[in-house]
Amino acid sequence: MNDYVSTALGMAMGVPVPVGTLLKLGSEWGFCSIGFGEHGRRPPPADLEALSAERPWEATGVIMLDQWVSNRDRHDRNVAYMSAFGVAAFDHDQALFGATPPGTGVESLQQVRELRVKQHPFAPHLKTDRYFDTWIERARSVTVEELRRAVWTCVDADLLTRLEAEALVEFLQYRQRNVRQFIEDSYLEFVGIEAWTLGSGGGE
Repeated sequence: MNDYVSTALGMAMGVPVPVGTLLKLGSEWGFCSIGFGEHGRRPPPADLEALSAERPWEATGVIMLDQWVSNRDRHDRNVAYMSAFGVAAFDHDQALFGATPPGTGVESLQQVRELRVKQHPFAPHLKTDRYFDTWIERARSVTVEELRRAVWTCVDADLLTRLEAEALVEFLQYRQRNVRQFIEDSYLEFVGIEAWTLGSGGGE
């Protein structure tokens, strides 16, 4: 469920995530995505410094998605960067409900809605903040109808209760409205950006 909803939002924004969907095998639902790599092999660990410097548009998009869905589990093995294929960010099982303590449910989801994704692995390598405004607008352009469609697909698959679904939609709307502030609050982590122009914090 965490992977499916996060991927659906990434696709809606235009973030480089492999296309994925829920798939039922027998009596079990699972998340299935298109493979990314050569000859069916798992891609090698990404060079995050090279990715951030050479593909800042895509890197900024991944940062934005991770902040929105509260994914604090980004690393060089769940993002790929291959010159022949581009960039792909995958494996979002620790986002959304995955960001809460196991078995704690709706209450903990609301408690973590203010948490910033700190020390994102792309942050120290990014050289420009010029793309944040565009990605913020892309995140905010995702309608509540799109949020609900992704979340309630999981209700139909019995992966979420109705109460959990409503809480998740509210969680996503809250973080969507506040994602700019989350990024501005973390400007000190972007040590490679000489002139921070997003908001006022970086200029002080």
